[in-house]
Amino acid sequence: MELRRPSGGFFLTIALTTFLTACNPEKLPGLGKVVGSITMDGQPVPNATVTFDGAKAGEPPSLGRTDASGKYELYYSRGHKGATIGEHVVHISTFGDSGDDNGQVNKETVPSRYNVKSELNADVKRGANKLDFELKSGGEIIQPGEDLNKKGKGKGKKG
Repeated sequence: MELRRPSGGFFLTIALTTFLTACNPEKLPGLGKVVGSITMDGQPVPNATVTFDGAKAGEPPSLGRTDASGKYELYYSRGHKGATIGEHVVHISTFGDSGDDNGQVNKETVPSRYNVKSELNADVKRGANKLDFELKSGGEIIQPGEDLNKKGKGKGKKG
């Protein structure tokens, strides 16, 4: 029986496969697709940032933004929709860039119990997840960047 030497094409295929797998800088964990809606007192919350903290220590968060009807979809990273599998702390905030060309900043209108002091949790499972959040107004509203030590500053009651 004669042993055959591998052809140059064989080595090229191995080299190309090794190169392509080694050059994938992002190893994705298991993700579940997450969509839903955010309402407060039954009304949609438009232009809000929705953040699901990483399910495990060291995992990056997943982010989404609500549209005019309060609907959102999460992104784990550029081009990858979803959130990691597991239990997440959820933050919902309207503070930030308004998205228009005039550079206007939207004030926070969501009570702190849903953002900086979040009491919201969500369990993401494999596959499709529809996670709606029905918020209630009232309570402390913290405006990021304001001096919280000044009496009456950074806190507001929305009734």
